[in-house]
Amino acid sequence: MTDYFTLAGTALNKQPRQLFGIATRTLKSSILPRLPIDIDGRYEHQVPEEFTPRIKPIRKNTICLQKSTLNKRETYERDAETVLNGDLSFLNETVSFENGRSISLDAPRVMERSLHWKLKCWGFEHLKPIWLTVSDPSEISDNEIAIHRSWLNNWMEGHPIAVDSQYLRRYWMPHSVCLRILNWARYDSLFATRLDETFRKEIRTFIYKNAAFLSDNIEHGVGGNHLIENAVALVVAGVYANKPGWLRQGYRIFEQAGEEQFFEDGGHIERSPMYHLVVCQRFLTAIDLLESIGEDSKPLRKTAADGVHFIERLRPPDDQIPLLNDSVFGEALPLTSCLEYAKSIGIEADPHSKLEADRSLPKSGFFWLGTGDSRLLVTAHEIPVPHLPAHAHVHPGQVCLWIGGKRVLTDTGVFEYAAGTTRQHDRSIRSHNTVQVGTLDPVRLASSFWMWGEVDPEVEFNRGSSIRVDYDLNRVGFSTYTHERMVEQDSDGWQITDQVECKEDSVLSRFHVHPECSALFGSTDRYVTIEDSKGVPIAELEAIEGDRMTIGTAPYHPRYGEKQSRDVVSIHREGSGTLGVILRELD
Repeated sequence: MTDYFTLAGTALNKQPRQLFGIATRTLKSSILPRLPIDIDGRYEHQVPEEFTPRIKPIRKNTICLQKSTLNKRETYERDAETVLNGDLSFLNETVSFENGRSISLDAPRVMERSLHWKLKCWGFEHLKPIWLTVSDPSEISDNEIAIHRSWLNNWMEGHPIAVDSQYLRRYWMPHSVCLRILNWARYDSLFATRLDETFRKEIRTFIYKNAAFLSDNIEHGVGGNHLIENAVALVVAGVYANKPGWLRQGYRIFEQAGEEQFFEDGGHIERSPMYHLVVCQRFLTAIDLLESIGEDSKPLRKTAADGVHFIERLRPPDDQIPLLNDSVFGEALPLTSCLEYAKSIGIEADPHSKLEADRSLPKSGFFWLGTGDSRLLVTAHEIPVPHLPAHAHVHPGQVCLWIGGKRVLTDTGVFEYAAGTTRQHDRSIRSHNTVQVGTLDPVRLASSFWMWGEVDPEVEFNRGSSIRVDYDLNRVGFSTYTHERMVEQDSDGWQITDQVECKEDSVLSRFHVHPECSALFGSTDRYVTIEDSKGVPIAELEAIEGDRMTIGTAPYHPRYGEKQSRDVVSIHREGSGTLGVILRELD
């Protein structure tokens, strides 16, 4: 059942440019398929009869990416081999064909997958492990090239533009168009000398047609990271086809994104560490390509440098992103690979001494208490940026804990984007290490990406010692309560005190334990010991305020489509009052 209240609230928060983009997309989808005009043919006719792709800058940049991901080489090689054998795998779901040549991008088994899965498939993301592992054209066999060619031919035999009213939300969704441009341009740049002229011409035609379409269908209606994806595809296509208009268009989008989509501390506005890595990679790619052809990139370089400094400050002791908001492992470049990629383009992270003095990111709302391998991360920010709520989760005052370089208290991650109970659960307050009052969330959630409401937190941070997060909810249609969370660090560990004022509601403070650890009651039911995978006690939780303490289980989604079970420790009380816990590292 559609939640029109939340839909309306989400729509009202959209910027005029987004609303205009949505209206334009809707009109195109409704009108163009009905016109007695060959829309697809018009784009085909834009492709020059002959043009020589400019592949040298793209090849150079692709090799930079390969060198930055050497630690993932075996994984990419395995993925490349798998798809050649006929298995298409995205989001931890596999669709199997008889062999690589028989892969069809609109087979019934493909069409049954989620839109997210299909967009990756239609974006030829199965080419990525191939161009990430092979830099010497002689290493790729004739049979492999024939299989890759069959994938392109399978697409080009169908999938014309604007043949039905859903074309902008399916095969020709601009996000998927971007992926097609990026993957085939990199493929051609690496293997051009091994491809016959007919295949190369097919690739050139394909890239040019997709870029011409993208230029006319920028995702202003979506905004956020999608615009940056559009921008990098236009820059890559502009370099590849030597098309100055696409270069300028992509550059302008990058420049505007740098001004509008990043906080002063360098964090991306959607507050997802995963998407932050994605957009940083796109900026770095554009910078390298623009500078390779003698174009200016100063505004982009500044944004990328700030973004890289943000990554280094947010970097946890285990060198993997915290799974805050919509974040998973395996989707973006690994954190260390992104830093290596930046370094290869001349952007260095801050010195370690400067980082240890101040790692917190107040504009983005991420605060560290502790140094070295044992640290507590506190999220203290408004839940969504009002016009970009799609990837936000409900976690005011959430904490994540690392002890001795290991994850102990974690966020939840994301299982899928498809609307449903799992998506709703992953985004809700019950999946995060904070306080839930009653049964409702402090903001309204619906569908896959809708969110409406705000908590307007008041934050007071004392570097290295404490942080206070305070918010007051008193609006029709939402939970009504006040919550103040005080997190203090001392030589004994971290004390978390929650003061709640509410109307006879149950109150829970949850602490989700990493699945490699176990939570066990100690000498009394006010103490919980956390053991690592070897059964070694590494941390202790002591309930100092609250009616009772329980241990249950909850799901953990570190990668799309992956579900693990983990322990969750809850502190309970009935009605207004105080909840408190002390977190201690055990020797």
